[in-house]
Amino acid sequence: MAIEIKNLSYSFEESPLVKDLSFSVEKNQIGLVSGNNGIGKTTLFNVISGLKKPQSGQISLNEIILDDKNFSLETEKRNIGYVFQDFALFPHINAEKNMQYAMCPEDTYLYKELISKLGLIGFLSRMPHELSGGQQQRVALLRAILMKPKLLLLDEPFSNLDKKNINVVQKVIKEVIESFQIPCLIISHDINSLDNLRIDVEITIK
Repeated sequence: MAIEIKNLSYSFEESPLVKDLSFSVEKNQIGLVSGNNGIGKTTLFNVISGLKKPQSGQISLNEIILDDKNFSLETEKRNIGYVFQDFALFPHINAEKNMQYAMCPEDTYLYKELISKLGLIGFLSRMPHELSGGQQQRVALLRAILMKPKLLLLDEPFSNLDKKNINVVQKVIKEVIESFQIPCLIISHDINSLDNLRIDVEITIK
């Protein structure tokens, strides 16, 4: 499994945010997306996930085209796990239902294993507004993992975590991409927070 981007461009109100970008990240690899604030990093994730349509270029995942000049696959059919910078939890359901939103019943063991590792057992009945930022971040990560994605997109996934929880979350990420054999893309403003992860591909948006 691999994500491949070829000559991708996206503009907003005639202002280019992503310009002629090309890269690939293979299965069980992590790609770090970097660049100045406002340069288009989150926009790139929104384009890859199908929330925005590129002006030009091609996106393929496991040799299946997601976007090109003649075609765009619907967001819900891409099977991409996306942890948004603002978490984007469903506000009307509790933490447990958020995490299990796209989970298959046969993955109950994985769910129980991960809520234990991520320290979420005591917070399952709480609504999103009753959770701290770090707890919401871990709930959002587990929701993305339990959908058994073909690609993980993580936008500032450690920004609300202390050092201990950063280490725990990074260990889970490594285990998941190895177990699922999928690529992962990460946006992080704090390079020092990535010490426990092996960055295989560096992607700079200019």
